[in-house]
Amino acid sequence: MIVKYSLDTYQPHRNLLKVEMEVHPDKQETLLSIPNWSPGSYKIRDYSKSIHQVNFVQSKSGWHIEQIDLDTWKVFSKGETFKISYIVHGFEHTVRTNFFTSEFILVHPPATFLYPKDRLESEIELSWKNLSPFRYCYTGLKKKEGSKQTWKAKHFDEFFDCPILLTNEKHISFSTEGCNFDLVILGDLETKDKKKISKDLETIVQTQIKLMGGTENKYYLFVLDMTDNLYGGLEHLNCSINQFDPNGWSSPDNYRTLLELLSHEYFHHWNVKRIRPIALGPFDYQKPNLTKELWIAEGVTSFFDAYFLLLCELYSPQQYIAKLWKDIQELEESLGESWMSLEDSSFTAWTKYYNRPFDPNFSNTGISYYTKGAILSLGMHLYILKQTKGKKSLVDIMQALNKQYHQEKKRGFTKTEFFQTAKKATGLDLKLEFNPYISEPKRIPIENYLYLIGIERTPSKPKLETGFKVKEEKGRLIVSKILLTKSIKETDINIGDEWIGLDDKRVLPSNYKEILNQYGSGKKAELLLSRRGKILKRKIKFDSSPSTNELWIDEKVNGEKKELREIFLHLGQGSKSLKPSSKTKKTKSK
Repeated sequence: MIVKYSLDTYQPHRNLLKVEMEVHPDKQETLLSIPNWSPGSYKIRDYSKSIHQVNFVQSKSGWHIEQIDLDTWKVFSKGETFKISYIVHGFEHTVRTNFFTSEFILVHPPATFLYPKDRLESEIELSWKNLSPFRYCYTGLKKKEGSKQTWKAKHFDEFFDCPILLTNEKHISFSTEGCNFDLVILGDLETKDKKKISKDLETIVQTQIKLMGGTENKYYLFVLDMTDNLYGGLEHLNCSINQFDPNGWSSPDNYRTLLELLSHEYFHHWNVKRIRPIALGPFDYQKPNLTKELWIAEGVTSFFDAYFLLLCELYSPQQYIAKLWKDIQELEESLGESWMSLEDSSFTAWTKYYNRPFDPNFSNTGISYYTKGAILSLGMHLYILKQTKGKKSLVDIMQALNKQYHQEKKRGFTKTEFFQTAKKATGLDLKLEFNPYISEPKRIPIENYLYLIGIERTPSKPKLETGFKVKEEKGRLIVSKILLTKSIKETDINIGDEWIGLDDKRVLPSNYKEILNQYGSGKKAELLLSRRGKILKRKIKFDSSPSTNELWIDEKVNGEKKELREIFLHLGQGSKSLKPSSKTKKTKSK
């Protein structure tokens, strides 16, 4: 059975797209649903809110359509072929939603297409009635043979995984390791800047393909949307949608952040789209697909995204070490490690991690499986290098998982199978060494693993700990975060309070740091606050927290530590597992 869709740009200036859908049912009644979430973005999104005017294109006597749930419509057509139309509103500018404008149209399939609820294995054809006023259509879908404006998919899992972009922006193309790439950059970048991004991106993907032993893709599409105040990415099987703020993007630090984003989403075309926890496919698009292994899906990817930049020499060793230190600090500044394990962070992502912008207490009770997962992966990588004398690494595990579970068994893996594969690939029982940092709310002693290669922390003077952070709003200091430290534990202070004074001093955005420098650990003071129009006085006793300035490379170490560090930082010849091969292993497509 083939389900057919036809799209019409309709009224892009009003952010509307028209969809027609043809179904050949095998029952009197057909249930049509819109997905509630998107793979890779683990939160219920309620896409049905943007679906309007679901009607028959041509109705017959006795036929009727009834919405029976927030995400489901019941179509009664007496078992006859029917065609419906509906309007989709798209004006939410993220990587996981629709955005329809007169400048470009980005179609996110899970937010756009109703599907027969019991027919996920159906073949799909998609055509455009009207592409005007756009010249180009980009998508990972394959063209139907002999057609210019009709695409096809083998089933809905493939169909929902292929965004569609209409634009007048011409792509930049490059080919490497048997795969053709298109890069489409939306935004006012100069041609030379676009070419620089393309050149560096080619280096990154070439390195990834070589280290992973090849890619099954013959084509891959990068969409880079350069829009103010946006950041994010969403991976797909042969495509990724990426968003980045163009303001100051060309500064060295920001540019590397952009490349990390693109590197991250591309590595997902192995890790998650092919190498995946068993719960992440096939999907139930109507309810959460829960897994405790997002630390593998996202954490391992977050380790490799920057590490590949180091291997490509887009990061210097010093810059990469600074990047590691920033991630370590981010995790250690949060108190969530004593509340939440990596597995808990993964499992509750739907209600906790993805809701952190609305949960002011998340930094005290939650952790990011991205950040802690990346630091755990770093520890694993260094531990494997040490125990195998540089002959094996985390790369070997990812290669083995790809071969055993994606290529051979064509399914995902369990946590037990992950560690079994790791042991087979490296000869090491990584579960024995690392499971406490995965299943328990326990801090990773990452300094112990960095010490294996002669990288240590530089101690510094303790810093004053207020227990709260502030942000500037219209010249005022507003409490933006509260940390459950000794300083603040017994103090009645809320997020949203305005901080007016400290003892007899007026605090302002321009002077509060200087005023705080006058206080030492153990010093008591009085806070003057404003809350809901009332002036409040609160007592505080300042504490201090141990601090370190940075990670530093001990240049005095020799022997094994120095050799392993050179392998890790790609300074010497490196091990076979970290040195890209000049030949790429060919793999068969499914």
